[in-house]
Amino acid sequence: MMKFKSTVRQIRDLPWQLLDRRELQRLMYISHVYAIEFAEALRIALQEYPDNKNLLSMARGELKTTNLRYGDYLQAGDHAEFLAHFLQRHGIQGDELLRTHAKTYLDACRQLSPRVRAMSVFSREEELSDIFKVIIEAPDWSAPGLDAFRFYLEQHILFDSREGGHHDLTKDFAVDDQLVPFYAARLNTYRSIPKLFALEALQAG
Repeated sequence: MMKFKSTVRQIRDLPWQLLDRRELQRLMYISHVYAIEFAEALRIALQEYPDNKNLLSMARGELKTTNLRYGDYLQAGDHAEFLAHFLQRHGIQGDELLRTHAKTYLDACRQLSPRVRAMSVFSREEELSDIFKVIIEAPDWSAPGLDAFRFYLEQHILFDSREGGHHDLTKDFAVDDQLVPFYAARLNTYRSIPKLFALEALQAG
């Protein structure tokens, strides 16, 4: 098994079911940051593989698309713009801890080579659905904005895992352990939600 998959498993096995509604709002903020970086990486992938028709088809479902419509969000946009709309609408702002982790994550990703950033896109289309499936098992989605966030996660599970979906369109691209730094940065970002690492802290203490 490739080493980066061990980190993916660590992320999937975090205690998402313990998150309360305020912590899910923090996760929504982090997910917006991820979506900003994903759009950057996808545009890089399109530059790296400009003639790949499957990648072009997949990108049409992620960039300036109308496939996320919810409530009063009806316009075409990148998926990051969907989350930004509801974060702003409900006044969900990042505190210093969230902003610090967001900057660290973006800086780490932007230091990766164009090929590795493209590879991170292809890998995410395979790996993230299983993580999203665990996240939506959290019990309380009643805080403002979380209905839209849950819709976002559920739609991405559908986009990625259905037959002919985004994973099928990108599965022929090779991925390897050059992705270790990417997933390490992603795992580290979740430390902005301390409850996810409470057991680790207890064992260390």
